Amino acid sequence: MKTRNNRDNLSFSLARALGLALFVMVVLLSALHATAQTQTHTVYLPLVTGGRAFGTVPVGQGFYTPTGITHAGDDRIFVAERGGRIQILHPDGRTTTFINLASRVVSSPGEYGLYDIAFHPGYADPNSPGHGFFYVFYTGKEGNDIYSYISRFRVSADPDVADPASEARLFRLRQLAIYHKGGDLEFDPRDAALYAAVGDDTSPPNAQSLDTPKGKIIRLRVDDVPAAAVGDAAQVEPELVVMGLRNPYRFDLDPQSNRLFIGDVGENSWEEVNVMALDDTLPNAGWPCREGPEPFALYQGHPVCAGNKTFVDPVAYLSHDDGHCAVIAGLFTRTANSAGEFIYADACSHAVFSMNEAGEAWNSAKLGTAPAGGLLTTIGEDVRGNLYIGIAQSGNPIYRVILR
Repeated sequence: MKTRNNRDNLSFSLARALGLALFVMVVLLSALHATAQTQTHTVYLPLVTGGRAFGTVPVGQGFYTPTGITHAGDDRIFVAERGGRIQILHPDGRTTTFINLASRVVSSPGEYGLYDIAFHPGYADPNSPGHGFFYVFYTGKEGNDIYSYISRFRVSADPDVADPASEARLFRLRQLAIYHKGGDLEFDPRDAALYAAVGDDTSPPNAQSLDTPKGKIIRLRVDDVPAAAVGDAAQVEPELVVMGLRNPYRFDLDPQSNRLFIGDVGENSWEEVNVMALDDTLPNAGWPCREGPEPFALYQGHPVCAGNKTFVDPVAYLSHDDGHCAVIAGLFTRTANSAGEFIYADACSHAVFSMNEAGEAWNSAKLGTAPAGGLLTTIGEDVRGNLYIGIAQSGNPIYRVILR
């Protein structure tokens, strides 16, 4: 390995110090702007890790356990909350309610709740079959039974208020346990297919069964549902896209590479990130036959793991021995000059990671640590591609990520 001489070392140190100083200035200015809008006074200054600086700035106020953060193609930020409310954070710092589904959502015990909101790619296009439509994933009750629903709603004449009477339930699945519900929704902008993550309902064999969508990523052709449909009559037959998943709580779809980036929450020892090509025929992530890089001992010899099954290995792992407990998949982001990176995190440690592709391998590195509090619950973005982190707290902000 070559060693810099003193002049090179001095130049490098000065350059890095100046770069960091400029970055700190950017974060402080961003924080001042956020404070002016939201009366939030905490600033998390950047941490330099591996040559990059990571920081967060609190944005907005009054959010209760955010589970989804997204946009509708404009400067508003929509925040879904576990209890059933979806709020809008406006550019001027105001927070208003877009829709409140608390009377329909079962949000306890365990992992029940409202999980996500996704806007149709044609939401703002009057000529699109998806004009004015958005979709939510939540758990609700029918009699004494709990079901997972993927429902479509329509915005009202007021662009800041949705119509609660417009619900059309496109997907309905009975749940038998209180954990492993999945819950993420992602649109493919190329054909408006809606992808959804469904957990194994705490029954590991479900993940290897072709008779249930549990433990899978599924695809729904939502444009096949008539625009006027409401109620329970508008069911859509799910297509199985990826199997062998335990609890794929969050994932992302990258149209340019035609791949899914899936964070599958582990059981005993490992959290894992899976990358699956959409043109593969039902790839199998291996649960419960495998967990992370290892065979899962409890199911070795079980009929669901018998035979010569082919499993797709994860590309990144987080060990429970390092204080991690639940992987939170984020977003695949790219600039005009980069091949892109996948940002993900861990719910318990609040560690935030970047993963990028190097040939046929993947490199993963810790960027920093998100603010303390409850569990880190979600990673989302605004219309400009800025990333946001949600943390399970009561009445708190979300956090914009500053990464240089």
